[in-house]
Amino acid sequence: MYQVAVLKADYEGWWLFEGWQEKLTDVRRFSSEEAMLDYYWELVESMMENFHSYQTGKYDLMAFYNACELEYCEECEEDLQIYYTPICLKNDVFLEVRKNMNI
Repeated sequence: MYQVAVLKADYEGWWLFEGWQEKLTDVRRFSSEEAMLDYYWELVESMMENFHSYQTGKYDLMAFYNACELEYCEECEEDLQIYYTPICLKNDVFLEVRKNMNI
């Protein structure tokens, strides 16, 4: 089973810190890798249009954000930037997708 999900966190998604699976939102399931990749690239394109900024990091993952979207962290006593990172999964395990894999 292939999936595309959005990792919503106060860090760029490519870090995949422990517990990252608990921060997944909008999980979509696909029966083929081709369908998953088609949706993934459509989602990336849509996010490029709907967010003010993004950064690309490890695994070519993109972290999208709007500078005004902050959440207060009680533990660190400061506002933290919220990032949205679309990711691909295969059987609930992170699947690295490179830009040249676009079908």
